[in-house]
Amino acid sequence: MTGLAAVPTADLVALVLFCVLWLGYGPIARWIGRGTINMGLHSVRSLWMRTMIERDNRIVDSSLIGHVMHSASFFASTSLIAIGALLGVLTGLDRLQPALDGLSIGGAVPRALLEIKIMLPLAVLVHGLFKLTWSLRQMNYTVALMGAAPRTPRSSASRDALAAAIGGVLSSAIATFNDGIRSYYFAIAGLAWLAGPGWLGGAALWLVAILLHRQIGSKVSRQFKAARALVEAEHEADISPPR
Repeated sequence: MTGLAAVPTADLVALVLFCVLWLGYGPIARWIGRGTINMGLHSVRSLWMRTMIERDNRIVDSSLIGHVMHSASFFASTSLIAIGALLGVLTGLDRLQPALDGLSIGGAVPRALLEIKIMLPLAVLVHGLFKLTWSLRQMNYTVALMGAAPRTPRSSASRDALAAAIGGVLSSAIATFNDGIRSYYFAIAGLAWLAGPGWLGGAALWLVAILLHRQIGSKVSRQFKAARALVEAEHEADISPPR
């Protein structure tokens, strides 16, 4: 297999654009900050952990974490299946190339370039698999911290610090989980390269626009911001000293 020298200029530009958007979406979303749903959830999780510490019965909290862990396990297993399927396509490329060439708008694609096009979504899914398994490990750390958290911390300050620390571990786990989920979206966008470089770049741009709209411009993002403000206000009122 040859390297990137086998990639025409138009395809190379589309590939670079795709990689920038794929790997840069997370930093872009973090740069936007609390304007996104995912970043705003960090403070909500800290409040959740503070409420959890004060509860006698933490079955509800364990069930909620268990649900997310089940989802991460499911997507990790599905990633393995998808990776195996793409590896099967690579090993059987001789038989599949005529059909794949039919998808390309520009006609037949050289074998080396076609291999690179198949390896793009494969690399995205492998990256996502590592993210999902690392997310599972972080959730296990969160569960251990939740189980060890005392119900009566020494002071309200130590309670808040403990809740923020556990909430930070949970937020890191969920952020990594979200990165793994996005690998499915970008893998599908990567398959658009089979139709041509314009399709790859267009699919990546369209996908990022959709993801950012969900985070900062959708109806649910506005509802979430309003609900988060109300939750934070209630907690502030709960801990404020009486006048």
